[in-house]
Amino acid sequence: MTRFILFLMVFVGASCFNEPDCIITATTAIKIDFKQTTTDKTTLVKSVVDSLVIVTFAKVSGIDTSYLKNKTVASLTLPINPKSKIITYYINRRSLSGATTRLDSIQFSFAEESRVIAPKCGAYTFFLDLKVLQTSFSQTQYKVTSTRLLKNTTNVQVFL
Repeated sequence: MTRFILFLMVFVGASCFNEPDCIITATTAIKIDFKQTTTDKTTLVKSVVDSLVIVTFAKVSGIDTSYLKNKTVASLTLPINPKSKIITYYINRRSLSGATTRLDSIQFSFAEESRVIAPKCGAYTFFLDLKVLQTSFSQTQYKVTSTRLLKNTTNVQVFL
């Protein structure tokens, strides 16, 4: 009898794995982290740490909304405009002392791909092949860390 109950539990438990996993990791936002390099004065070891930035506003081309008005942040997550394959972000930031203000821009291109994960889940659009086309940052000031737009994933690091 014990073997029969054990068999039944394994059979019922295994049948749960026949259903598709409809967890979608795709997103329609680009995440930008602000970083800085610091050097330990004792060991002279360099490390990369978060850098706080006061964003007076952030705008997205093709979208008539300002984001993050007067917020102190270490990262930005801004939406893309799925109607366009090229998107430009304008980030107006102020120094922590408040003495200087700077308007930065960064323009991306991306591709999209529709995938059917499972018939019960339906089709989802994934955004990939993220590339920086133009930016006010120098080439040594930014680094693309992920070319796919995925939840909880940093796409670009900007070094200040």
